[in-house]
Amino acid sequence: MRAHFIGRWLAIAGLVLLTGCATSIATRAPDGRLDVQLPAEGTDGYVLLKVVSTRPISLLNPKWQQITLISAQGVRHEVPDLTPMAVGVFGGSAVPTESLHFGRLPPGEYEFSSAGSIGPGPGLLLALIASDHASLEKQVPRFKVEAGRLANLGTVVFSPSTGDKEPAQIILLGGARGTAESMRALTDDSRNAPVLRPGGGWLQMPTDEAQAISRARELVSMLSPIGSRSGARMVAGSHLGEIVERVAPGRWTSEPLDTLARVSFASCWKDATCVAGSEFGRYAIKRPGASWEAHRLSNEYGQVASIQDLSEGRALFVVTDRLKGARVLVQDQLGNDEAVPKELSAGIQDTDEAKLPVLMLDHPDALLMARNVPGFRRESLVTRVDKQSLRVTTNREKFWVSNWQVLQDGEIAVTRMNGMTTYFTSSKDGGKTWVSTERTVPIGTYWRDQSRALGIQPTPGFSTVSNQVTQTTDGGKTWTPLGQPFRSADFAARIVYADDQEILAEDGKRVFSSLDAGKTWTPRFPRVGANSSSVAGASRLQSGL
Repeated sequence: MRAHFIGRWLAIAGLVLLTGCATSIATRAPDGRLDVQLPAEGTDGYVLLKVVSTRPISLLNPKWQQITLISAQGVRHEVPDLTPMAVGVFGGSAVPTESLHFGRLPPGEYEFSSAGSIGPGPGLLLALIASDHASLEKQVPRFKVEAGRLANLGTVVFSPSTGDKEPAQIILLGGARGTAESMRALTDDSRNAPVLRPGGGWLQMPTDEAQAISRARELVSMLSPIGSRSGARMVAGSHLGEIVERVAPGRWTSEPLDTLARVSFASCWKDATCVAGSEFGRYAIKRPGASWEAHRLSNEYGQVASIQDLSEGRALFVVTDRLKGARVLVQDQLGNDEAVPKELSAGIQDTDEAKLPVLMLDHPDALLMARNVPGFRRESLVTRVDKQSLRVTTNREKFWVSNWQVLQDGEIAVTRMNGMTTYFTSSKDGGKTWVSTERTVPIGTYWRDQSRALGIQPTPGFSTVSNQVTQTTDGGKTWTPLGQPFRSADFAARIVYADDQEILAEDGKRVFSSLDAGKTWTPRFPRVGANSSSVAGASRLQSGL
């Protein structure tokens, strides 16, 4: 292990010391968006590339922060990531794993050398030790940069090794759709989008981009939150513009939308209207019998993390912004791109607390959001938005919300954390009041009803966790092991759904399934190596976004 860390340190140190950065042409403006400044004249060209990692590349680094290139003359150039840094240690499917690389380069031919990420620190030495580095030599073709033109390399999909039998994979999407996605990402994030003539690019590129996109989507393993409400259709979004739905035990259908952006939220309402959220205020609607309609919230640039039906054409949005955190917006006419949504006050005065990650819960009467405040006191800020009155209340509770769900009768079951132990808390009035007990429950508990539940008993290893499913049939008084344990990477898994035919669990990076009461486990996402019949078939959601 010591040799491993020394080798990593030397690799990253060499990357830092020996690489010359591409000329910086973009900085973050006070509003959080990119401010791109192109020189009035010059002989350099430009390169643009979006990288999508199908899951965090490591425990601490969810994405690549710089890519190193080597020119035909042997000069090394580093093209940094323009997106804000993200820390992967929090886990979960909400961690951004996409990066966008844009910079100036002298004209000529280049090849990829490596990709790397500096760890979160603190301190340079610890940051280097916690860094990641991957060689890209001979794995992607060479490309050309022309003076005054943009070499748009499109989108590169990177699939880290699962640690099992699947090695790391790279898929290039350098055709019309891949280049449109990288340019859209740059344009959406920029206050002054650059206008450059295309030129240069890959010297060799496969022509069948549709087949490459299909292969890349099979490698995706992170889904937006699923299984939050009992009895609801199990619909989720994923990377590369895809919506998936569980239609039977062990069987999922997929719908590839006309986008390669991450679908951060997906849901279908009682009237069969389906909605999907994405980045930069973008969302989509599919009304019964119609095709998907693409929309965008006026003057919004955050991630659409939730869309709730308020009836009479109105909708409740949650948008996560890199500067302000999660914000609640009301759109009086869903799908009206001209109307500016109204922001509801969440009652959180501390700006740092307002930016904390949010755990959301959709109750028929209210939308609930929990922000766990870091520290030994184990406090959380629980915000409740009443769907009828739109009244917003925020209370400070003396526990962390580890997991919560809505049971069939409307009761909210919460796995709360005090100290290092998890207990059971509930609410029978839609989150207005809470009743806490001293009854201990496992991590990641999923309640089938008031009596029956499944949970996870984790056993940490060096880089994996052994997850033993346990069950209760007496409301949590006693728990017994069920089936055989399965391994997850970095973090303990949690149960997201269970019935008499199937148990589903996720660890923030993969989704696991058992069809025999936990005796055997199969990774459902990523879908490479899985039974094709479980992910193929006609979708119940028509494509067309």
